[in-house]
Amino acid sequence: MTQQNSPLLELYLTYDQWKEEHDTLHGRLLELCRLMKWNPGNYVYPDWSTHHRKVRESFLPFMRDWQQHLAKERKMIYPIAKSAICGGPMGPVAVLEQDGRIVDQFYEAYLQATEEGASPEDALCRLLQVLMIIAEHFRVEDEIVVPATERLMDEIEYSGS
Repeated sequence: MTQQNSPLLELYLTYDQWKEEHDTLHGRLLELCRLMKWNPGNYVYPDWSTHHRKVRESFLPFMRDWQQHLAKERKMIYPIAKSAICGGPMGPVAVLEQDGRIVDQFYEAYLQATEEGASPEDALCRLLQVLMIIAEHFRVEDEIVVPATERLMDEIEYSGS
């Protein structure tokens, strides 16, 4: 009979990998946000379409990877962070969990709108909504969850030495 790892042990063993994924995704998010700052005001209408295609080429793979990363966070990070950070059902972890559901809704609305032939301006607006929520998600994680989790990892290493 094999013994399953505890959630804390699993987090400890995979934390460096999670943090590397987190940082890489955050960098990709920032790049997408830089792409969104393009101002087509001085250009003719067809450039909206070109800009949307360019952003979408990076956005769709980013969303796939971010959703996979978020699934890991929900399984490994959030249960432990809930006990390490005060706040309970009104705390930052609950907000992060809600952010994920909101992003899913806005992302689905984006996909549906583009499938139904939304204008590039409308599609870009919907895409920007998704990016803004994810940016806030990363801000909360970086300010609250990552430091608390790193303190916990340090405590585990200290107690193990």
